[in-house]
Amino acid sequence: MKALYTTGRALAASSLLMVFACVHAADGFIVRADQEGLIKPGMTRDEVQSKLGKPSKNVKYPNEPGRTWTYEVSGKTLPLVVFDVDFGPDGKVMSSSERILPEDKPGAY
Repeated sequence: MKALYTTGRALAASSLLMVFACVHAADGFIVRADQEGLIKPGMTRDEVQSKLGKPSKNVKYPNEPGRTWTYEVSGKTLPLVVFDVDFGPDGKVMSSSERILPEDKPGAY
């Protein structure tokens, strides 16, 4: 019984650490570059949010099949780097990638 209690506490602690590993921004979470590797094609929106938190932007582009979630990447300020997670019409990750925002339009992502 003690082993189950200890394991449960360890799982709870690791979950808290994962949440605090993301920095909370005004509009969403800022992720570290090493967290980007946690996102794999086929993951659901809930799975992505449990790994990275709430996105800074959640957009449905007209010519895309699903939504795109955008996170700012910590430690990369000028130029601003963002991490996009693209979902298909089924709500599962199709792709993810980093991109650099133009310096003259830092809020335009």
